[in-house]
Amino acid sequence: MMQRPQRIILASDISGLGKVAVTAALPLFALCQLEVAVLPTVLLSSHTGGFSDVFIEDYTYGMQAFLKQWQSLNIQFSGLVTGYLKSSQQIASLMKFKEKEEIPLIVDPIMGDNGKLYQGFDTSYVDSMRSLCQKADLILPNLTEACLLAEVAYEDKVLTEEFLQLLTQRLATVVGTRRIVLTGLPLSEDQIGVAYFDKEEGFQLFSGKRFSQQFFGTGDMLTALLSSAYLQGLDLKKVIPMSMSFIEKCLETTLRSQEDIRYGVFYQPHLGDLFTEFNQLLEVSNEK
Repeated sequence: MMQRPQRIILASDISGLGKVAVTAALPLFALCQLEVAVLPTVLLSSHTGGFSDVFIEDYTYGMQAFLKQWQSLNIQFSGLVTGYLKSSQQIASLMKFKEKEEIPLIVDPIMGDNGKLYQGFDTSYVDSMRSLCQKADLILPNLTEACLLAEVAYEDKVLTEEFLQLLTQRLATVVGTRRIVLTGLPLSEDQIGVAYFDKEEGFQLFSGKRFSQQFFGTGDMLTALLSSAYLQGLDLKKVIPMSMSFIEKCLETTLRSQEDIRYGVFYQPHLGDLFTEFNQLLEVSNEK
């Protein structure tokens, strides 16, 4: 008899146009054998990366109503994954839900890039996000977010492995999270990095091809894949390079397609290979 897949909550924004956030993540979660209950935090007509006249609706009230109904139904969730959260109020609602349900929490602390907070966020929001991360089993900040959470000055320079190791150690001390994945790390003009830190397993740095173009949704893709792996007990040190290779192939295909990159990453041609690779890891893990 086939085992039912785990059901998780994905709390993030929904963009009608452009394959980002929930739109980018849902097919990947399904491919990785997870059922997803979507918890909208913000509704947008499109993402904000290059489109004009974007309609944006804060969904805090609806989000709370979603959680209330799900709790009344006594649904058993296997994890909570967070993406873009609009406010400290939304963070507080998720912390309360997490504490009551006692489920694994994975946080992508989306709040800034290139050394700056996104518009609408301030230091009090950073404090709230730090509190959420302190409850997490795994966090996936970019460099800016890691520096904000760790209260370390952001430096716009080529990164060394020594600096990244010290940053993850500092972040682990401040936040208390056992596992950290730093994403989108500029290692050189042509190399992008992802760093993995585990309090028990140590530090490891992975690198891949860096593109000059600005793509949208790649962080959401990586979060979906690594969350799926973590919640099913896979070794992240194996899944990180697999995920980076998948995303790199998808970006090359997107450029070859000559499609406007504002619409997101054209990853459909590579889903079959990803399904095979991910499920091979699942089968090996299940045999243990």
